[in-house]
Amino acid sequence: GLLLLIKEIKGIEMDCRQRIVSTIVRAHRQLEGGGFEVRRPFPSNNVLGEQFDPFLLLDHLGPIEAKPGEAVGAPWHPHRGFQTISYLLEGELVHKDSAGNTGTLRPGDFQLMTAGAGVIHDESPSDYVKQHGGRSEGFQIWVNLRKVDKMIEPYYQDFAADSIPIYQGERFIAKIAAGTGFDLTGPVETKTPIQFIDVHAEPDAIIEHSLPMAFSLGIYVYRGSIIFPNQPSNRNSKANEGDFAVLENVADDSSTGTSLARIIVPEHAGPTKFLILAGIPLRESIARAGPFVMNTQAELRQAFLDYQSGNFAKIPATFKSKTRHTDKFDPTKHKLV
Repeated sequence: GLLLLIKEIKGIEMDCRQRIVSTIVRAHRQLEGGGFEVRRPFPSNNVLGEQFDPFLLLDHLGPIEAKPGEAVGAPWHPHRGFQTISYLLEGELVHKDSAGNTGTLRPGDFQLMTAGAGVIHDESPSDYVKQHGGRSEGFQIWVNLRKVDKMIEPYYQDFAADSIPIYQGERFIAKIAAGTGFDLTGPVETKTPIQFIDVHAEPDAIIEHSLPMAFSLGIYVYRGSIIFPNQPSNRNSKANEGDFAVLENVADDSSTGTSLARIIVPEHAGPTKFLILAGIPLRESIARAGPFVMNTQAELRQAFLDYQSGNFAKIPATFKSKTRHTDKFDPTKHKLV
């Protein structure tokens, strides 16, 4: 059982520094876009505050069941100063922007959007989902850009589900979307180095994930529950569905060593799924409001001024890669693998 597994782990020789839980926060619920509900661990008024450097936001949409004609999305809105990664678990999402770009995401697909100097876009359920309804679920994260990259030319990259490498572990699989994990490297390349990994695990699974010491590390549980073994007695060591666990950085930004996150799925947890988010902290000043994230209040005011005066998204975004979904969407066929 679980106690035996923990004893076995305690016997493993520590070849690198193990991550200790700093805090575990519960995602709050709020309405976004056209009126859909998301679970959001950050930004919030919890201990994480405005951000989890270099990440600015994590939204978990759904799972929601829409009746025919009920599905809503995020109608036209601007962004400047960061990158977003969207990951769809269920449903079909259509993306379009003011430059005439369009893209479609289906279960397992990812999209990297680099807002940079500015985009105006719309993210909505497909016509099929609007007409027929159905289940939708997905994630969006915002990744900050360094000051020198804030105003780069905007671009998109879509990644089909079958382009995401999958590590087959013992009683778990890991999908590596961005960064390197489990000796695999994902195709999503953000300007700020990160890891974005989706783990699906069975009860009694032991997951050991190594990452640079200097990386921030957070784990969001969206099904089931997990335990972090070998934690100090004054730390919470269990994260349940809707919890976001932040694990302490074990070194300063200049450290080049490796750290280890150890995770156990309790035997009574049921099928468990969680996201691993890690990245190098930027440690730059942040001025943010609504859809804009800059470094100073003056830059933030300029972003609003540019948008209100029509002097926004003047550099048309380009698509560097697209998904090629030519068949008709079928929710019974198009499912997450």
